[in-house]
Amino acid sequence: MLTERHQTLLEARGLDVELCVRLGVATSARLGPDAIEIPYFHAGERVNTKYRTISGDKRFAQDEGGKCIFWNVGVITDPGMAHLPLIITEGEFDAIAAMQAGFDRVVSVPNGAPANPLGETTSGKYAYLDAAPTILRDVKEILLATDADQPGIALRDDLALRLGRARCKWLKYPKDTKDLADVLARYAERGIVETIARAQWLAVSGIYRLSELPPLNPPQALDTGIPGLSSHYNLRVGDFCVLTGLPGKGKTSFSREIACRMASRHRWKTALASFEAIPQLDHRRALRTWYQSDLVINLNDLQIAQADEWADEYFRFLVPEEDEDVTLDWIIERISTAAIRDHIKLAIIDPWNELDHERPSDMTMTEYVGAALRRLKRMARTLGIHLIIAAHPAKMHRNRDGKYPTPTLYDISDSAMWANRADIGIVVERIEGTDDQTTIQVVKSRFHDQIGVPGDTMLRFVHERGRYEALWS
Repeated sequence: MLTERHQTLLEARGLDVELCVRLGVATSARLGPDAIEIPYFHAGERVNTKYRTISGDKRFAQDEGGKCIFWNVGVITDPGMAHLPLIITEGEFDAIAAMQAGFDRVVSVPNGAPANPLGETTSGKYAYLDAAPTILRDVKEILLATDADQPGIALRDDLALRLGRARCKWLKYPKDTKDLADVLARYAERGIVETIARAQWLAVSGIYRLSELPPLNPPQALDTGIPGLSSHYNLRVGDFCVLTGLPGKGKTSFSREIACRMASRHRWKTALASFEAIPQLDHRRALRTWYQSDLVINLNDLQIAQADEWADEYFRFLVPEEDEDVTLDWIIERISTAAIRDHIKLAIIDPWNELDHERPSDMTMTEYVGAALRRLKRMARTLGIHLIIAAHPAKMHRNRDGKYPTPTLYDISDSAMWANRADIGIVVERIEGTDDQTTIQVVKSRFHDQIGVPGDTMLRFVHERGRYEALWS
């Protein structure tokens, strides 16, 4: 039962005294003359009582050994309310204010808000969530009507973490109010209705309307200038190309041809992690020959100096120190550095098999390769570079006619992830019985309308010029 004084104090807050009495709110002497008690019921049985002052300093207490549950918990299991959003408030007065405005499916946390978010740590502070009915997991929409102060925001974030942000909304209160009880006192029930109607979904990163996304300039697909290839393969920043073929059949010379052509035609710079060729010997000789279109033995000092100056401008070589392991992290850090400091647009890893792969013991090789390629693709998109990885196929066996079969992306050592993750897949195959005729098979293209369609290009490698040309030129 409420004393006349307590009724007056509650009415001054805008609370409906008859509703409060119906909910069991009564006068209590436990915390002094201006205290009331608010009973907690579960399945019709009183399992706890909260005591609080309603004037002067705020003081709270609960029954020793009382059950830690939501106040008004029964509305969660009420089948007649299952279609309604569930409102969770920070205090019982806020919940009563919502009920006055016609929102019956409302509960209050039993023990207020923490000073700071508790995050994922296990804490008895939220034991009432463990004790909540199983049906709480099936509530599709939850309004977190916590206070608009630091503890209230901490409570909101902790509840959202435990209940799932995807189904949680938050309330923005009118000026000079911080909770539903304040809104009731200042704006009456209409203010609560309008406040709840404006509830907003908690932000979840990664979901946008098209109109909310920032405009992007689509990357331009650039022709390498390699004869016949433009119908099948053009380079864009952000794309990932897998290059495979039998060992010694032209993968390295073809990837280097792409880099040289992109430097010559589009001023692209390349970071080259080449582990089966020595930069100071093999690549220097090849680059000099390509640039001057003649064998190094025929070049004079000026031509060599011009070629070296060109190579220094457009190429960066990733070379480990003697005591360094070339791990995935090592490669990503070096490519990222070259992209930021030297503005490279193309990165080539040749071959993948030469990296020191630190596969966790609890990962299968397929899982490891999938995770590694996902990181590398993310790097390419983030840095705005085109990434080419040369990867050897698993050991191939000759057919009955004595020839090796043409490898596919699915034949690459360790994982079918190569075929799945690639934006472009290319097989380089030297034609049997020749040392210069090569088929470039674009076997996968994820973006036909932008970078080309799968298909074959026949080329020949002109050794005295160090470059690929059309087969019949």
